[in-house]
Formats: sequence, structure tokens, C-alpha cells
Amino acid sequence: MTVDPTLSAIRTGAILFTDLVGFTEFTDARGDTAAVEVLDAQSTIAAAALADVDGQLVKELGDGLMFWFDHAAHGLQTAACILETIEVARAEHGFPLSLRMGMHCGDVVERGADFVGQTVNIASRIADLAGPGELLVSEQVVSAVDGDSSAAAFRPVGPTRVRGVASPIWLYRLAN
Repeated sequence: MTVDPTLSAIRTGAILFTDLVGFTEFTDARGDTAAVEVLDAQSTIAAAALADVDGQLVKELGDGLMFWFDHAAHGLQTAACILETIEVARAEHGFPLSLRMGMHCGDVVERGADFVGQTVNIASRIADLAGPGELLVSEQVVSAVDGDSSAAAFRPVGPTRVRGVASPIWLYRLAN
């Protein structure tokens, strides 16, 4: 199979993944209709968070989302907005699940409407390591926003083994 080179390009930016914690168990207990309502609410929250930044929702992945940002600071702004909105919805409106997120910066291959490559793989693996209500980011994200006055504060997690990656990745946690 030959890939049309006009459909792919190398881009540098940030990938953000989200994952609804406990979604499978929630669906099992509450049913598919309730699960779809949660997914619709997540999509609405994500769209609102993207309204003021240069970023895009690339795709839905079951109960997770994948975003692309040309600038890491926009990804952090979006992630913080989504996390805050979900936590407020949990506290005030009974939103049933927490969200975990992971973000990484670097080169990706834009392939049609999708993005692929090791930067995408690492961002996904970082999201898998995050706890409920948590955003973990790589050292590359922290470096990309260094000096940006709007950038969030981070606490170091330290070097972490990420499945499928030979060298440990330095991770940071968004400070609450």
C-alpha cells in the first residue's frame, strides 16, 4: 500500500489526550443511554474550552478525546478549562466521572485529518498514567511554555517509564 505524500506533512505542536475514568464500569452499571449522555456532555465541555484557543479536536476515541495544538500554551489552557469544568459539573451537577489527561509536544505526522507518530504515542501513554482529575505533561511541554506568563504551574513527578518507550520520560503534574 502506498501513502499519498500530499496527504501527510510533518508538524510541530502539542497533543492532548483525555480519558473518562471508570467509563466502562459506569456503562455497565447505568447502560448505554447514560453513557452516551456523558459522552455528549464531555464533547460540549471540550467544544466550549476550544472556543478561545488555536486548537482542534482531532477525534473521539471511545470515552476519550484527542486534541492538536500548534502551541503548547493553548493546549494547557484548554486542558485546565476542561478539568475545571468537569470538576465543577461533578460537584454541582452530579457529573458522574472524573477525567484524566496527558500531553506531550514534538513533531507529528499529519495524515489527512489525523495525527500519528511517537509524540502521539507518548501523549496517549502519559494520559494512561494520570490519576482522576489530573493532567500529566512531559518535560517538553513544560519547556515549550517556559517564560509564558499565562502558563500553568507544575510539580515534578520525575522520570517515568512509559510503555513502549526505551528511555524514561520526565513528567510533571498540573498544580492545583
